[in-house]
Amino acid sequence: MDDGSVAVFGGVNRNGFVGGSERYAGGAWTSLGLHGIQGNVTEAVTLGTGHVLVRSDGSLSARLYDPAANTWAPGGTQTVFRSLPSMTLLANGKVLVAGGTNLATAELYDPQTRSWTATGSMSVVRRAHGAVLLRDGRVLVASGFNNVAGEVPVAEIYDPATGTWTVVAPPLVPRHYASLTLLPDGRALLAGGFTAGGVTTHAEIYDPVSNTWTVTGALSFARHGAMGSPLAHATVLASGRVLMAGGSDGTRNTQPAAELYDPASGTWAAAGSMATGRENGTANLLPNGDVLLAGGYNSNPTLTFHSTVERYTPAVPPGPAPVLDALPLLLQRAGAALTFTGTDFKGATGTSTPQLQLQRAENGAIHTWFSVSHTANSFTSPALGTLPAGLYMARLVVDGVPSVARLVRFTDPVGTPMGTPGDGQATVSWAPPADTRGNPPDGYTVTSSPASAGCTATAPLTVCTVPGLANGTPYTFTVQAQHPNGPGPLSVASAPVTPGTRQYSGPTPGGGGSINVVVGGGGATCTLIGVDTYATTPPAGAPPQLSFPYGVFRFRASGCVNGSTLQVAITYPSPLAPQTEFWKHGPATPAAAATWFEYPGVTLSPDRRTVTYSITDNGVGDSDSASGVILDPFGAAVLAGNPVAVPTLSPAGLSLSALLLAALAGWGRRAKRFGR
Repeated sequence: MDDGSVAVFGGVNRNGFVGGSERYAGGAWTSLGLHGIQGNVTEAVTLGTGHVLVRSDGSLSARLYDPAANTWAPGGTQTVFRSLPSMTLLANGKVLVAGGTNLATAELYDPQTRSWTATGSMSVVRRAHGAVLLRDGRVLVASGFNNVAGEVPVAEIYDPATGTWTVVAPPLVPRHYASLTLLPDGRALLAGGFTAGGVTTHAEIYDPVSNTWTVTGALSFARHGAMGSPLAHATVLASGRVLMAGGSDGTRNTQPAAELYDPASGTWAAAGSMATGRENGTANLLPNGDVLLAGGYNSNPTLTFHSTVERYTPAVPPGPAPVLDALPLLLQRAGAALTFTGTDFKGATGTSTPQLQLQRAENGAIHTWFSVSHTANSFTSPALGTLPAGLYMARLVVDGVPSVARLVRFTDPVGTPMGTPGDGQATVSWAPPADTRGNPPDGYTVTSSPASAGCTATAPLTVCTVPGLANGTPYTFTVQAQHPNGPGPLSVASAPVTPGTRQYSGPTPGGGGSINVVVGGGGATCTLIGVDTYATTPPAGAPPQLSFPYGVFRFRASGCVNGSTLQVAITYPSPLAPQTEFWKHGPATPAAAATWFEYPGVTLSPDRRTVTYSITDNGVGDSDSASGVILDPFGAAVLAGNPVAVPTLSPAGLSLSALLLAALAGWGRRAKRFGR
């Protein structure tokens, strides 16, 4: 499982079906409680979520075990009862269950919907067959048994992209209860099993590239029902060799002697003996390279079920083992390099070259890379391609000596986030991960730079608002999906956004009430980086005969679309006098020098309180010549001597904090003085 522990689920013993499950960690077993289904054969596969899907031949219902919470939940209902089918974790994170007694049908389990659906059927009924995920994402099914043909002389390949099966070259020796194991080079080893002539030592290799089977070295001992994943696999070690342990011969004598297959030479060699011979138990590769063998039974001379557990420790060359520092569980799925830190990455001589292995736990597939750069304490891989869904053991191997593996999974990060600033906050949105390898997020966490409180969203929502931001300060945001088994990789950072507001409300100079301002247009990145009002006395450069009873309102906008137009609406606290004129500072004609002039095109509402006008970047009235930056001092003025029906205003100025126009991303910062 994701934490490196091993679990066994259900099964059968002398008292009948076993309804409980157990977990091995730290050298001890603990109960996982009752899983709620039972049968003669129970199969399990760990999903991308870290949950374990458990099914048996005695129930249509499947169950899901959550290792983090130590709880059980429904896993959907299968389409049909199946006894002795194959169960394969696909590259996309779904699970293929195929065949079974009197069945050629197949079905898929979808972890996102927790449901089962039928898929294409095999060409022939089969049970107790071998199945393995090939490196190209297709599934090889070989041989098996049915009540008509006996040993099934047919192999076929399932293509998840089309949901169909294709018959391929048949195995040389049809068999069931054999071991079908993916080798590091992508070929598949079919060994042992029960044939028409009895239990065999025969072994052969399927090459998916050439679609051929060829004989390879024979086992030293005939065996079927060897220890491994249910019905299928022996154990691929870090060295790439294959451990075959346990099983029994044709008279059900269990075999304690183990063997190692070397793909390079095509031969088997002795690998010691178990203390207790047994068949149909489990064999699991541990992160430290050992193999844990548990349970099983023997039926000769009497039926005996075993609760004992043994460990096989492979021989490794002399020399220091590299040590890896911790890694996050969830890493970026494709296109990213892996970087490791630790010790002894260059061996005893300091000149060795480390090699990265990623070994998929479900089918033992080993993917290997050399470094782009490495030192004795660091290793950087090339960019990884797309790997099939599953739990991987990440290890470095130096001079044939493997490190203890770190467990990792791969998933996509969320899409590049986009921020829309508001008043002291920003709303951040993003696209969910394009491909989670069967591990959809439960939620998301947003982090800002500079740091803030951030925000969270519960899936399927992909938007939340970050509060407590400083107006006028640019922020970038990253988003991290929160999966059932941990946080995913960080997204790339958003473009900078600067919090602010489209609306402003504040007192006029002298306490004559408040003005309310709404500004729109300019594009999503257009940001108000300065807003204030100032004295009722004429600003410098304004005609001396003018007075500004409500002061002069001014703003500076930056990051606007070049040549865009802003719409401004200013609502004053009381009706403006009939003699009011609207003046602003800027060029009276495009590219002219900035002066105070009466601004055309201003609209006054019927109640004479709301003024609306437009201003265009680098157009009439824009006091800043930079593209995308608009500077707009504006005032409601009256000529000296004209009566104004408004409260008396003080000439004192009021400086307000910077406010920001809502924006989607970056803005150009230019320190320019307001024109007056």
